[in-house]
Amino acid sequence: MVNTMPHEIAFGEIYGPPLLAVVTLAYLLMLMVTQIATKLGWYKWFAAPAIVELSLVAIFTVVLGRFIAFT
Repeated sequence: MVNTMPHEIAFGEIYGPPLLAVVTLAYLLMLMVTQIATKLGWYKWFAAPAIVELSLVAIFTVVLGRFIAFT
């Protein structure tokens, strides 16, 4: 049986959790989506933009974490 559980990402002597890299990518993706939504005028329809941004980060984190395997 192959162990597919991610361990750590090593940057030299610094070890970090794989989720940190996924959340960073999700945050950058959220910034791009919100800028596009602002330029298209969609952002004015959201009652709570901060909750929308937090939700996008959570959604992108789950999707990226599902498809990016750090082993």
